[in-house]
Amino acid sequence: MPTKTYDYIIVGSGAAGSVVAARLGEDRNLKILVLEAGPHDNSIYVRMPAAMSYPLTDKARTWEFDTGPEAALNGRMVPHIRGKMLGGSGSLNGMVYVRGNPRDFDRWAEDGLTNWSYAHCLPYFKKLETYDGGANQYRGGEGPIAITTLKAQLEPFQAFLEAGQQAGHALNPDYNAFRQEGVHAYQANIDNGIRASGGRAYLRPAIKRGNVELQLGALAHKVLFEGKRAVGVRYEQKGQIVEARAAREVILAGGAFNSPQLLLLSGIGPAHELAEHDITVVSDLPGVGKSLQDHVAVSIKYRASRKGVSPAVDMNLFKMALIGAQWMFLRSGLGTTNLWEVGSFFKSSDNVDYANIQHEFLPMLGELMHGKVNIEEGFQYQVCLGRPKSKGAVTLVNGDPRKHPSIVLNYLSDAEDRRNLIDGVRHTDEIIQQRGWDKIRGEAIFPGLRNWSDEDVFAWLQENMGTQYHPCSSCRMGNDDLAVVDDEGRVHGLDGLRVVDASILPRITNGNLHCPTMMIAEKISDRIKGVPALAPQPISYEGQKEAA
Repeated sequence: MPTKTYDYIIVGSGAAGSVVAARLGEDRNLKILVLEAGPHDNSIYVRMPAAMSYPLTDKARTWEFDTGPEAALNGRMVPHIRGKMLGGSGSLNGMVYVRGNPRDFDRWAEDGLTNWSYAHCLPYFKKLETYDGGANQYRGGEGPIAITTLKAQLEPFQAFLEAGQQAGHALNPDYNAFRQEGVHAYQANIDNGIRASGGRAYLRPAIKRGNVELQLGALAHKVLFEGKRAVGVRYEQKGQIVEARAAREVILAGGAFNSPQLLLLSGIGPAHELAEHDITVVSDLPGVGKSLQDHVAVSIKYRASRKGVSPAVDMNLFKMALIGAQWMFLRSGLGTTNLWEVGSFFKSSDNVDYANIQHEFLPMLGELMHGKVNIEEGFQYQVCLGRPKSKGAVTLVNGDPRKHPSIVLNYLSDAEDRRNLIDGVRHTDEIIQQRGWDKIRGEAIFPGLRNWSDEDVFAWLQENMGTQYHPCSSCRMGNDDLAVVDDEGRVHGLDGLRVVDASILPRITNGNLHCPTMMIAEKISDRIKGVPALAPQPISYEGQKEAA
């Protein structure tokens, strides 16, 4: 098969890869190749927000990873799903739209990445979105991603907001503006009832312009080098090995598991690890795959005291068909929501400097999986640790690109992480005792959590804790010995190679990662294009935490 040459080759079509391909493709003189290991996103289950659980069981559209064994969780393995299709994980995630806390980005700047402060990031957050509340000093009104504020009208959603305020958490009209803390109706990247992924909003229009080429079912095997310069990618498609050349740059956007794996397979990483697999060292870069972080989460569940509380209960084929018809023809009804309509951010204790716990909430018990609906009347708070200190690693099992890497997160290995999540669990159960829940609250699935000892809560966490599916920082930005890329995503010590995805976050942000990943891609795209960065927008958020 003849080798084709492009200006840029992008590996991965997820939140970051879609943005970078679209922005570089605005120059019609450039030829860009996007390699995606999975299939297209053409599926009603991808487009319909309420059907988001279905793609999670589609083996053709998912990477099915297992992380562990996790030492602090008694050696448990934790299943971890990533998206493998046009749009990547943005085509199967919960669509919850969170920027992160402004202080998260100022911590990046304090670590030496001075161009990544909140003031530097805010213009790019605004650039990517069209917020339904309208443009203002914090929010954008002309970006590709439509942001919908969810209605939160169901009785459990209203009880959540009421009980949170009774427990001392202010109602926050926009947690993506100057103040993150408080209870809120969530915002979601949903466009008129349809999932607004990077693949749909950025990459599809870019492909139609003609100079961005998408190759599906293309598994990258390695980055090709001439000396220290990346010059192409070898990949497998339909059982054939193909090579494509990049005249300018190769850009990895495979995510926090796949990008470090591809770097290692290409000879970039700790030399002693590469030697174990007989991989020729291109660059001895010890931080590749290290510093991996993720958000841990655990659900506190209560049954309802009466019937009629939860949606989707007693679902049958007729009811499912009706929901589908309402969504398809009217863009209304249950099909238009991701069901994660309310949440909150708060401090686990007064010893914490700013919010470190996130609530996501479902107005039901059970789940929609494997094409079957098994829902009970009730509700569940998902308690998520927003700024964990525990770090893990991605390492090779062998030199076969078809073999998943070894992934260990070291969940809750840090004592402070354990302390903060235990406190967050206790406070959550206290919130559920507020009078706002009196008309709905039935029996607890795990009674009395708020009164359990630290040892008992931790033992419960060891058995019940899972992931919020937010891996990052395995190829992180920085200037220290374990940093992999510089502040423009360029791999240290090499030419023509960048990483642009969640793996380069210097530290994990407080909240869902889809939005900050797109922001990073928008910001670095300008650097790749050589255009001036958007001017920083200094905003005061200190001392405003209690403002409405």
